[in-house]
Amino acid sequence: MPATSKKQYKLIWALRNKWGSKKKAPKKYHWVFDSEWTDVDYKDLPQKVSERKVLRFVEWLEQI
Repeated sequence: MPATSKKQYKLIWALRNKWGSKKKAPKKYHWVFDSEWTDVDYKDLPQKVSERKVLRFVEWLEQI
């Protein structure tokens, strides 16, 4: 799943820089080092994800 916003993209790189490698990172943050998260063009990403997308996700979770 690629990054969906510039904020998320920056967070991924911040976490990568914090630990340096998958080996040093806590288990719950191993996903940060998967290349699929950064296989997007930074310039094309929105600044932040709209609340509408978040609400749709919450609604989807409630249906499960």
